[in-house]
Amino acid sequence: MDNQWLRQIVVQVILLGAAALAGIWLLYALRKIFLLLALTIFFCYFISPIIEFIERPLRIGRSVRRAPHTLAIGIVYLLLFGVVTLALELLLPLLSEQVGALAAQAPSYAERLNQYAQHLSSLPGRYHLPAGWQQTVRDGLNATFVGAMTWLQSGVVRVVQLTLYLPWLVLIPILGFFLLKDGKAFTHQILISLPDGDTRRRAANFLNDVSRTLAAYIRAQLLACLIVGTVVAIGLRLLGTPYSLVLGVAAAVLEFIPLVGPLSLAVIAALVASFESWRLALLVLAFLGLLRVIEDYVIYPRLIGREVEMHPLVVILAVLCGAELGGIAGVFLAVPVAALLVVSLKHWRGMRSSAG
Repeated sequence: MDNQWLRQIVVQVILLGAAALAGIWLLYALRKIFLLLALTIFFCYFISPIIEFIERPLRIGRSVRRAPHTLAIGIVYLLLFGVVTLALELLLPLLSEQVGALAAQAPSYAERLNQYAQHLSSLPGRYHLPAGWQQTVRDGLNATFVGAMTWLQSGVVRVVQLTLYLPWLVLIPILGFFLLKDGKAFTHQILISLPDGDTRRRAANFLNDVSRTLAAYIRAQLLACLIVGTVVAIGLRLLGTPYSLVLGVAAAVLEFIPLVGPLSLAVIAALVASFESWRLALLVLAFLGLLRVIEDYVIYPRLIGREVEMHPLVVILAVLCGAELGGIAGVFLAVPVAALLVVSLKHWRGMRSSAG
């Protein structure tokens, strides 16, 4: 009897392990689809406050009118299309011009970087360090330079790879329309499929908490990207830094990656500025450092409010793990998944305490 019970336990463990591995493999194989869904959810949460504003009851004489939900979505889509069209009309020619100029100057910039590396390699001999130390320092500097160049090349390759996702600019609004239109109906169907009473109530509270947490994070993050990208582009332009619009767009995109993204932008912007003068490079670093302090301690806390109960360390670790496991898709999915886990843990503790 004991042997039969043990065999059942072993079989159950093997089946659970196989199911977990199959689930992980499926998540990895469909990571691009999940990325598309995540970006669609980002889009929906970002524009939903505008839709709610248009849907507000409007008193006309003695009657109160309210715009239909589908009509409100259509109005927001038209407004968004107009804003995007106007922005592209104004910014795309300048952005294309700066990207072309940057590509034309790339060989000379590579030569300048090689000169920087040679200058750094000569420093140990200039300061008369011991021979063994000189060789160690040179090897370290060479390895750092090679690693930095490899990182830059891989970054360029990833930027080029992002062009493969351009068709998503059409898919995301289409999928977003159906989520915005029928999202409440989907939630209602999930809830009515559950047993009445405490289970349904807990599920409703859990879904509300997940929605509120994701909405707070996504809106804050997208607004932060917009603010940082705009301020960086204008600030670098006023400082006289070349390719200020390109760097502003890069700042907006890299803002999605906590710590690593802003640091990468600072290194890139300082290098570009150093090709003009070292004084300009120092001014750029000072400007970006001041912007980082204001963004992290003044702007972002007010954008995100108190809805997202995640420590910044959790956010950074989640993004790093996501990048390691899923690349670009992992970066975008990491924080929403971490937020979902945090909310799930909070509700699980609530269930344990109420059961106890």
